[in-house]
Amino acid sequence: MSRLTKSLREAMLETILSHAFDAKQKNAKQQKIIAGEKVYQDIYGSHLIAMESLPKGFLPKSSAFYVAISGQTHTVQCSENRLIGKGHYDKWSDRAKLYVGDERVAIEFQKAVELCNDLESQRKSMSREISPVLESVHTFKKLWEVWPESKSLLEKFEEKPTIAILPAVQVNKLNVALGLPVSEVKESQQ
Repeated sequence: MSRLTKSLREAMLETILSHAFDAKQKNAKQQKIIAGEKVYQDIYGSHLIAMESLPKGFLPKSSAFYVAISGQTHTVQCSENRLIGKGHYDKWSDRAKLYVGDERVAIEFQKAVELCNDLESQRKSMSREISPVLESVHTFKKLWEVWPESKSLLEKFEEKPTIAILPAVQVNKLNVALGLPVSEVKESQQ
């Protein structure tokens, strides 16, 4: 019967959270990048030909830049490095654009950001709910009694006792060579 250690509980918690949230969070981040690409096109789209005509290295390339929407600074992620304006990659410098907040592209980006934040908040909340359950038990047997539904995800952590595989030895030959059992050997000598 295996005991649950702190590191084992942490790994189990991460497995449960990954099962519940990884696909959702990956999809939400992808939606945020798609919205970020639209923000990039809104800001730089009409200037791209001129930006690309400048000498190489004249403008920086980055996969992220900063904008302000309704007074809040946001990091906009793109799917790859792109030409951006000087200082737009620096949080403390100028923003690439200041949005009022009612622009379609800004609303779409904010929805994607909120979805990512909501999922992260849900993950943290669920972590706070699962941890006490895992902390309340000390063995896998007790965990399966308390939370049997988790077995399908967590049984991979349980170490099964290894069964010793004994060599294929002919015991009768050993007994004869060693004169075992002792009582039979003494009777045959008399």
